[in-house]
Amino acid sequence: MSSKAPEGVPLSRVLTIAAAEFEQAVRSRAFLVGLLAVPLLMALAFGIQALTARRDTSERRFGVVDRTGVLGPALVEAAREHNAREISPTGRRTGPSFLPELVPPGGQDADALRLALSERVRRGELFAFVEIPADVLTAADEAPHLQYHTEYPTYQALPDWLRREASRAVADRRLSSLGADPAVARRLLEPIPLDRKGLVVRTATGEVSVAEKVDAVRAFAMPAIAMFMLFGLVMSSAPQLLNSVIEEKTSRISEVLLGSVGAFHLMLGKLLGSVAVTMVLAVLYVGGGLLMAAQADYFGVIQWGLLPWFALFLVIAVFLYGAMFIAIGAACSEVKDAQGMMMPALILAMFPIFLWLQVAQNPDSAMSVGFSLFPFAAPYLMLLRIAIPPGPPAWQVAIALTGSIAATVAMVWAAGRILRVGLLMQGKTANYRDMWKWIRAK
Repeated sequence: MSSKAPEGVPLSRVLTIAAAEFEQAVRSRAFLVGLLAVPLLMALAFGIQALTARRDTSERRFGVVDRTGVLGPALVEAAREHNAREISPTGRRTGPSFLPELVPPGGQDADALRLALSERVRRGELFAFVEIPADVLTAADEAPHLQYHTEYPTYQALPDWLRREASRAVADRRLSSLGADPAVARRLLEPIPLDRKGLVVRTATGEVSVAEKVDAVRAFAMPAIAMFMLFGLVMSSAPQLLNSVIEEKTSRISEVLLGSVGAFHLMLGKLLGSVAVTMVLAVLYVGGGLLMAAQADYFGVIQWGLLPWFALFLVIAVFLYGAMFIAIGAACSEVKDAQGMMMPALILAMFPIFLWLQVAQNPDSAMSVGFSLFPFAAPYLMLLRIAIPPGPPAWQVAIALTGSIAATVAMVWAAGRILRVGLLMQGKTANYRDMWKWIRAK
């Protein structure tokens, strides 16, 4: 079953469909909810992180089985100093309080002692206990390990503190055994601070410029925010096209529309309307982000040259993934039928997100270059690489752009072929094999 596209469809009809799609989207309650939900969720997430970052003021009582006989008291003294530092000038506690309890190993069996301490942890009398082996003070090739026992293995503050303070106490004892002053040796071994700076250039006056210190926000946060904002905008608009197509198909509105315009022009109108909605959201979100940056005194780190790339990749991604979801919607008769078929498309759309950290940390690696040239990942990963100084070579950007545009044109063409057949099919959900046949059908 197929429909023949009316010949000579004027552009005005396509724009009329795009305007109707845009009006229907922005006047819906889902648009308003989505418009407010994204910034509210982001603000809530950042707010909770800020509030909880320094709110661990719990008391952590733990047992110390010190088989060296000298490190236990050092840990008790280090805990006293730590607890004193975690109190603000107003007397308010700002961090966790560590309360070590020295447990003499005595002559009892080690397993019996561990079992007794484990029972105390289970009863809530202790948060954890640590065993310090007797030979930890010797500088052996393979250093013995501290044995930390707890019911809460994900809590990091206490084991991190124990590892740091025990290592320091062991180093002091080893230096003392060699006749060195631990305090002097610690100053001599103090790590040298390192400033991350950019490159210098020779100015027009012949002077060498002063290298600026690399801002962590500019180097890492801004690229990540740009990429995740692009992903959020695409995912807030493209899947909606699937629901729109299924609703029009089940209500037979699509048959009326196909009487006026061809399937390809209908899809083109929907995609243009979706791009318009996404652009409105982008202007609102980017504008809000700029205001927040100005309030946080980060307005100077905004990479204005990134905005055109953001807009270009956003349009490409909406067309690419929007056409994909339109094709899936045309092949389904009900929304529940589309859930299974959406999974491959969602995996394809989301897999760049799983790679973003590796790409951000090593943007010129072979893996980063390869995936950023892949057409379905290029809008996200190439934008991320462009945002990270010094940016990718121009030829890589050109290849990514060309490949993405070619893939988008191919996807739009294929989706139009699927839509031509799928819209008029009722009562049956096609599979990917059927969709491939529809694409090749003449």
